[in-house]
Amino acid sequence: MHAEVIIPRNISRLRSTLIYRVPEPLAGILRPGHEVRIPLKTKKISGTVARILTDAPAYPTKDILEIINLQPYLAPWQMRLMLWISDYYACPLYKALELFVPKRILRKHRPPATEEIYPDSPAVPRELHTLTPDQQKILDEILASQKRVSLIHGITGSGKTEIYLHAAKYLIGRGRQVLMLVPEISLTPQTVSYFERIFEGKIAVIHSRLTDTQKTIAWKNIFENQAQVVIGSRSALFAPFQNLGLIIMDEEHEFSYKQDQSPRYHARDVILKIAEFLPEVKVVFGSATPSVETYYRAKNGEFNLLFLTERIERQPLPKISIIDMRDELKKKNYSVFSEHLADEIAQTLNRKEQAILFLNKRGTNSAVICRECGYVAKCKNCSSAMTYHFWGQSSQRPAPTLICHHCGYNTLPPLTCPICKSMAIRFIGSGTEKVENELAKLFPTAKILRADKDTTRKRESFKKIYCDFRDHKADILIGTQLISHGLHLSKVSLVGIMLADIGLLFPDFRAGEKTFQLLTQVAGRAGRILRKNNLADKVIIQTYMPENPILRAVQNYDYEKMYESEISARRPSKYPPFSHLIKLTFSHKDEQECIKAINRAKALLREKTRAIRQTADKGVNIFEISAYPSFWPKIKGKYIYNILIKTLAPNPEIVAPFIDIEGWKIDVDPISTL
Repeated sequence: MHAEVIIPRNISRLRSTLIYRVPEPLAGILRPGHEVRIPLKTKKISGTVARILTDAPAYPTKDILEIINLQPYLAPWQMRLMLWISDYYACPLYKALELFVPKRILRKHRPPATEEIYPDSPAVPRELHTLTPDQQKILDEILASQKRVSLIHGITGSGKTEIYLHAAKYLIGRGRQVLMLVPEISLTPQTVSYFERIFEGKIAVIHSRLTDTQKTIAWKNIFENQAQVVIGSRSALFAPFQNLGLIIMDEEHEFSYKQDQSPRYHARDVILKIAEFLPEVKVVFGSATPSVETYYRAKNGEFNLLFLTERIERQPLPKISIIDMRDELKKKNYSVFSEHLADEIAQTLNRKEQAILFLNKRGTNSAVICRECGYVAKCKNCSSAMTYHFWGQSSQRPAPTLICHHCGYNTLPPLTCPICKSMAIRFIGSGTEKVENELAKLFPTAKILRADKDTTRKRESFKKIYCDFRDHKADILIGTQLISHGLHLSKVSLVGIMLADIGLLFPDFRAGEKTFQLLTQVAGRAGRILRKNNLADKVIIQTYMPENPILRAVQNYDYEKMYESEISARRPSKYPPFSHLIKLTFSHKDEQECIKAINRAKALLREKTRAIRQTADKGVNIFEISAYPSFWPKIKGKYIYNILIKTLAPNPEIVAPFIDIEGWKIDVDPISTL
């Protein structure tokens, strides 16, 4: 008997496994998923058994030395999932394996017995709230339906979390484990606090910012069936569940559920594959703004489609106003704040309430230009304009700086134009730093917090910002998309959205969908104050494109209008959900080499497509193969070109020549075509 063993490294191109003979004492014990000790050249290393083979290879093989763990780390369904990920997302098997078992476990390091994770939980009742009739109806349908996948399309503040808690309690009461996924690491502490008060001592937390020790402890608690609730970001999908019964994916629409490194999986599609392998598992997707693909499948009857159309205690959604910033320029108001928004901020502060200001761009100014010759300060390594950071008076940073947000290169801003020597250097555009600086001048007594990539680099920084704002230690929170979803803030009565047009300007087929989702989620942070007067919470959208249909759909909370618009636009051009996309990206420091590689790849793809069509029963149904430079043609000193394939179903044979080859990246079902 022989075994195919996954080697935790790249042996050679397209190869991640070796064949070993199974010695007689291990023949009746060894199973797929077992961790084994094997010889490799002059070393002894560990590997994972992928398959048991009855036929011996035609070449001599070495023996497996020993089984490391008596119980396989991976269950049979996880082995199938790992093989599917490797196949579907076109990545070496050893990279798929790394998703499932922490490296520390493989190295056999022994962690300490305990380590504290996430103290300082907000006050949440220990007992579950009684569900409203609408919530109870949805819970009953989730649990009783023959369809195992349900989509809750519930407006912001409608109580989806309470349904999650009740569903979890039901499954845990029957001895099952529950997985609760959140899109951002920053949301994990808040979600933990809700579940911890109900399932105290039964929770494991998994995400990428945990220490190795924390990850190992959580992994072992799940593996030993001591943790009944697992909470985390997308990586929690690969925890060693022993009796999984429910998967909840909150904020299902979020693109952070897509992995940006090989294997470039999407959590939603992995969840659906798990449900296929484990027929007893229930799946719940939840969102106020579901992804177009998921909503399409739900409307076509593949999933349960369940609606929550009212907020808890029938609180109204905040009224959304659209401000045309072109009119502000006519009034010679050159501030980042319209007169209306500045007035509403003042009134909010006078009422001792809180405001959120959203701008999905960090820094002080977007670019530095010369008004005489048109020079733009660009990164020496990338093709993008550099962002000006002033840092502010209280910052410990040095002088104002130009920074590239792609590669991190920084330099001092020019005093004169390096091309024409003019003094007409101007700083244009706005970022979160500029909003903070101008806000401090307008409202000098207001306490302001800022949440963006620059202020949340440390492990616990976002948690502190959130807790301070929740506890009203600050009056105004300025932030990027970090603050756009999931945060329950009961004292926020005003949301200001600055430069709402930013996302609409990208030439990507998902630009409208992304903008609608982001702005609707941000708007939902307001309107949660329980009032006894007739005051209404407000959302103010500032834009230079006030008639844009996406912004009008946001103003009216009209998801269906956005959805129908997207479906109508995508159907004739065969974009998802009417196709699958595969994006091949090639990068090289020499642009001509990029162009040559792309042309060779296009020819190879067309040849392979013709060959497969001639031999396959159903063909590969490739609609289109196109090549183009990346939206950012040069990043970190390398030129970037893309090939986009539209196909009815991804075929591993098509992209096999590009797997793990230097310079090439394969992205199946990419979230962007840029």
